[in-house]
Amino acid sequence: MKILDIDLDFFLDEIALHRSDFGQRLENDEYIPWKGEDVDAFLRERCGLTKNKKIKGRIINHHHEAFFFWRELIESGDLNVPFSVTHIDAHADLGLGDGSWHYLMTEFLHLDVNDRRYPEKYNEKDLSKLNFGNYLAYSIACQWLSSLTYVTHPRWRNDLPWTILKDFSDHSKAIQLKKYELGIKLDVMNMDKYTPVQLEPEVPLKIIQCSEYIDDGNFDFILLCKSPGYTPKTSDKLIPIISEYFDFI
Repeated sequence: MKILDIDLDFFLDEIALHRSDFGQRLENDEYIPWKGEDVDAFLRERCGLTKNKKIKGRIINHHHEAFFFWRELIESGDLNVPFSVTHIDAHADLGLGDGSWHYLMTEFLHLDVNDRRYPEKYNEKDLSKLNFGNYLAYSIACQWLSSLTYVTHPRWRNDLPWTILKDFSDHSKAIQLKKYELGIKLDVMNMDKYTPVQLEPEVPLKIIQCSEYIDDGNFDFILLCKSPGYTPKTSDKLIPIISEYFDFI
């Protein structure tokens, strides 16, 4: 099965960095949203969407809510595991800079796979737990994803956490979490000296520029994240345009 995962911040002229969803909306005059007709054209011409064949989906506020949505669909039997995700976003949401890679690979992966679907949520003092910037890494840790396609913003700079990549390399074109000894303290600058207890299944990773992305639109589910900490209020005018392709559930 196939999911289209869109963040509203993709449709801005700039990428906001080092923000928090606890904060204010972005300044309207510093971050300019795309024109509505350009967003609609992207959805039709690049994503392959059509208003005559709406896709079951949901609009969420913060992106880690996607994890809860997918879990809900899995537990209801509507979404089969593993599934592929096409992630259209200004950010990778794989945990860069929040320390989640260390927690996942030295603690979380020691849980039974079925227990991983109920992770501890982040707080302001510990962003390594499930949050809006790492929910895809947690989804992979749950062994939900068969593949991940990351459609990047025109101004994208590499924000992939290399620690979770297969062979610690972009060239591997795959994510592979590694389970290390429980509680071990890993030195990020010397990862080669550690031997994993177990390797998690590989998840093929495709990075594609938005100008080169083309899809047939054959998605089973769709979601749109508002990401209020990463978007200006003016971008909200795009939500009704994107919503025209949704069959809300």
